[in-house]
Amino acid sequence: MTAVRRTVLVGASTLLLVVSLVTPASGSELNDVLAEASYATYTASRLVVSVWGGQTQVSREFVERANGMEMVRRDAGWSMAGNGRAVSMGEEPKGVAFVTHQRGVDSTRYTVIERGKALHMSRPCQIVEVMEGGIVRASFIVDDRSGAILVAEIYDGSGDLFRRTTLSDFRAYRTYEAPTGGSGIPLEVVMPEAANSLPDSLAGYQLVGTFSAPGGSEQGFYADGLFSFSLFVLDGRTVVSGFEEPGLLITGTGVYDLVPTAQAVRLRWQDGSNHFVLVGNLPPDHLTDVLGELPTPEVRGMWARWWQRLFG
Repeated sequence: MTAVRRTVLVGASTLLLVVSLVTPASGSELNDVLAEASYATYTASRLVVSVWGGQTQVSREFVERANGMEMVRRDAGWSMAGNGRAVSMGEEPKGVAFVTHQRGVDSTRYTVIERGKALHMSRPCQIVEVMEGGIVRASFIVDDRSGAILVAEIYDGSGDLFRRTTLSDFRAYRTYEAPTGGSGIPLEVVMPEAANSLPDSLAGYQLVGTFSAPGGSEQGFYADGLFSFSLFVLDGRTVVSGFEEPGLLITGTGVYDLVPTAQAVRLRWQDGSNHFVLVGNLPPDHLTDVLGELPTPEVRGMWARWWQRLFG
């Protein structure tokens, strides 16, 4: 008998859902900064540059935000995300909506320090640093009038810059209309479900929402007040696309398929019975900590074992 093989596509749309469901640390100054930024109204070009494994990833896109929704244009493709739903406006418009009241993140991981005033793009701004203990984890240039974050720099655990997001051609109002409204686009409605195999927390990240994935598998959203990721636990027979030419991430817990982008990272591995997929915007040291609390990858072939033996 041929085994049933289920297919799951993990790509940009998954990232949009992760971003749209981020819950900042409740009751904190960081919450105030991020909440105001998420509801700012503006039109801009966005450049994101990240470094993963010594390789630079670059993303350029047009972005427009209003009422908690973000519309993004890359070349001829459009997408919208926010308020629990995401819509892709390609040749066949489609979308997904999450029906949920996710719980907030009770996090004391970060503190906010105001470093003073600045003038950026001829706009009065405030410089804000986000501290994780004694480490500068992020630095923001925040527009005084709109609350938008004009420049965001994210640092790894060693204090090295690994992601920088900048807005240019910034206008604190809407200038374009979407190519089509979202009202006529069919939405797949996803209902929350109780998790059976997803832990409540992972290396400081809290489980804030759980949903069913294809084939009876599970999908959980995790956040720590600043970063977030989505974790899929899939049946071992599931075929996961989006990893056709992956790189490798090698940590003390094993070897993982890696697909980095400027805005996020995607990982895939198998522990012998289940497939695991992680998609998120968390920094490299946080990622290593999270992987250390999840099932480890099954042993790979001779080449991978040799690589691990040489490089750890």
